[in-house]
Amino acid sequence: MKRSKVLALSSPGGHWVQLCRLIPAFKANDVVYACTYNKASELSEDDNYYVIGDISRDSIQRIFSVISGIVKILKKEKPTVIITTGALPGLITILLGRLFGIKTIWLDSIANSEKISMSGKIASYLAHNCFTQWENLAGERIKYVGRVI
Repeated sequence: MKRSKVLALSSPGGHWVQLCRLIPAFKANDVVYACTYNKASELSEDDNYYVIGDISRDSIQRIFSVISGIVKILKKEKPTVIITTGALPGLITILLGRLFGIKTIWLDSIANSEKISMSGKIASYLAHNCFTQWENLAGERIKYVGRVI
């Protein structure tokens, strides 16, 4: 069976913690990690890791720098799958991944128990697969298959 190349990307904090909980599921694949801060202790020295620019609604002026950095990673690593737990850097990566013809997966944060995040709502239209960690938030475009945490 051919190994997939996975780009696993998130913002820091809870998004990163949830992404790291998925690491065992990636073992059969080649994985590249990316986050908006320096390499986390959850990863080994051998893990392929990139620091990407951080962006939020309050710092949208950084968008072109963030896009440029993500495009460089996509061109260099050529992933076949992108998975992200959010937030805005993940959403941008989902959009760019679609433009590059890469399969994309969005996992909305477990912190969003009452409603899907704004990025998650947008991702539900862009990502090949979009998941929530709360059964009551599942719908036509957003699936529930369980929780990471």
